[in-house]
Amino acid sequence: MKWIVIAAGLASLTGQAQDSLSTMTSMWHGLPEAEVSALELAAGARGADEVTGALTVLTSRELQRFRYADPMQALRSVAGVNLQEEDGFGLRPNIGLRGSGASRSARITLMEDGILVAPAPYAAPAAYYFPTIARMASVEVMKGSSQIAFGPATSGGALNLVSTPIPEVPLAARLDLEAGAFGGRRAQVMVGGLQEVGKGDLAYLVEWVDQSSDGFKAVDNGSTSGFSKADRLLKLAWRPNREASHRWVLRASDVGEVSNETYLGLTDSDFAATPFRRYAATAEDVMRAEQTQLSLGYEVNRGRWESTTTIYRTTFHRNWYKLDGLRDSTGASVSLGDVVSNPEDWARSFDVLTGASTAGAERLIVKANNRDYFAEGLQHRGMWTWGDPLRITYGLRAHRDAADRFQWQDDFEMVEGQMHQRTSGTPGTAGNRIDGAAALAGFVRAAVKAGRWTFTPGLRHESIRMERRAFASDDLAREEAEVRTNAVSVWLPGAGVNWSIREDLGLFAGLHRGFIPPGSSPGSRAEQSWNSELGVRLSQASFSAQIVAYHTAFGNLLGTDHTAAGGTGSGDTFNGGSAAAQGVEVEWAWDPLHGSRSGWALPIRGVYTFTHAVFTESFDSDFEPWSTVDEGDFMPYLAPHTGSLGASLEKDALHFDVNVRYTAAMRTEASQGMAGEWTDDALVVDAGVRSQLGDRLTMRLAVTNAADAVYSVARRPFGLRPGAPRMLRLGCSWSL
Repeated sequence: MKWIVIAAGLASLTGQAQDSLSTMTSMWHGLPEAEVSALELAAGARGADEVTGALTVLTSRELQRFRYADPMQALRSVAGVNLQEEDGFGLRPNIGLRGSGASRSARITLMEDGILVAPAPYAAPAAYYFPTIARMASVEVMKGSSQIAFGPATSGGALNLVSTPIPEVPLAARLDLEAGAFGGRRAQVMVGGLQEVGKGDLAYLVEWVDQSSDGFKAVDNGSTSGFSKADRLLKLAWRPNREASHRWVLRASDVGEVSNETYLGLTDSDFAATPFRRYAATAEDVMRAEQTQLSLGYEVNRGRWESTTTIYRTTFHRNWYKLDGLRDSTGASVSLGDVVSNPEDWARSFDVLTGASTAGAERLIVKANNRDYFAEGLQHRGMWTWGDPLRITYGLRAHRDAADRFQWQDDFEMVEGQMHQRTSGTPGTAGNRIDGAAALAGFVRAAVKAGRWTFTPGLRHESIRMERRAFASDDLAREEAEVRTNAVSVWLPGAGVNWSIREDLGLFAGLHRGFIPPGSSPGSRAEQSWNSELGVRLSQASFSAQIVAYHTAFGNLLGTDHTAAGGTGSGDTFNGGSAAAQGVEVEWAWDPLHGSRSGWALPIRGVYTFTHAVFTESFDSDFEPWSTVDEGDFMPYLAPHTGSLGASLEKDALHFDVNVRYTAAMRTEASQGMAGEWTDDALVVDAGVRSQLGDRLTMRLAVTNAADAVYSVARRPFGLRPGAPRMLRLGCSWSL
């Protein structure tokens, strides 16, 4: 009986994995070495011909090359992924797919081990929590017409992070230690195994990851800009009889984070002079967050029928205490965006921000963005197989979630470069409401084979009711609420086709209806889109490639008022006009030493993405990055060109790795031609060497941004923000 195990991940745990071109090219042109489960992202696929969209699997071996702590660095080797850096560590990634928009990864479906993992996926999907990439065995990225199987957001794609699988050996263990620049530290311990208990088997896994850094930004008054994050994971799998076709799987995890991060960036002139500076007024900014996840699954494999039924619950608490604005000497509010955009016009306020001037009557407003989230549900996924010609995959999910805001503001003054608190706010007076959602979702998808053709029609349904209960700022007991509701019910069809021209060459195409849920505002409408793609795959012994052209037509374009995107932070959704995104994705892998008697291998991997995303309708918006939009304006924060080129020179236990990543300059507001403001283009080189010493010990030395390139990654929400500088890391891994 096959249980869901990523073979490459287990091999890596024991230190026995041998890299090969087939392992590498499987990321793009097939399924991983062990089949991707029907219950995970491939949605029932048993071969590349059944993957109608562009499925990419970053295997454990690929993730091990540089052991990136920032998930966005790892995802740059996947075509069609839109990224916007923020803090330099990837604590809260901004990820989009095929022009979907990247802010807080809110417009893609984000999962861990097949379970929705955004804090409140329907009511408040902005991902202020993101799983730690260091404890992942693989990452699955789906774009295109197989989106029918995954929701609620189906316009761009889905991202599933697969955590360390339970070892199926009596005992496995791993210890991983790393130290690096800016006080970077990481410790990771995993212990697991499979034990016979009576007639059955009990398998277990315990994993702990602790990582921290002193930060690479210097606060004017000497305060820290670093972070610490700790993960704990427990998995138990119980099979009552070794011959049984079913088992129970319990998963429990919790994460704690303290990060001294801010939303305040720099003026253009300060960025040019000292890009890693932070103004004195950010000294009190800190995010404190805790996340828990508990799930119980029942897996069945009876030959033709496989299924998993899972009950799950996640909770997330965060309080991002951060600078939110100023009050001038008259008591009027002053926007941080106005100050850093026009410091000459706001000279007095700017001097207070930087600590260059002691405040008189001016005050710094520091807001406690205190919020609690939960998400819970029951989902069932299964697959029926009627021989080779027909396979049907289906899924059902009942889900509810909520986000509870209970926020306040404190006032500080600046005295000789140091912040001093003057007044304390009352919890609930700066945000007192509950946003909730309840949803029923289901899908059915078939794979029908006829000779060299494979057809994959499917249908998804989402029925959602959203509600907001808003309380007055003085109603701290929450006795009387202003209630608003919104409901939506949609059917989302799609279909794909694959033609195997010959064994190593195939064409595929797909068309599906995309969907982004609306908010609770009664007038807010769901965003819907039509997504089409056409691609070709080639997979030979020493060379593989995939080229995909796609087009997405967005209607009722949906925006969300996030502070992270330059808005007010209300969380309200609103409709804009229409837009279209189209592009080309090119991926290839080649080993020029394939078949060489020297024993050396030189796998080379290349990725290029072209994105052309424009508004196709004029409209006015209160959302700052959109503002007044004219037909033909380009969508902001979408780089038109991105690419990466990686190579590894390998023999036996010695590996030399290099990776070059490029991102073109991005518009930071809707505009045409050379108008408006931009981020910098960036060419970043990473390099490393790994050596296996004996059967159990591996040493590694890696440097990210080896040339120490300095570049801006965003102007939102308030001022320019830098990419991470050069970071040297030394690590070792011991495995049993």
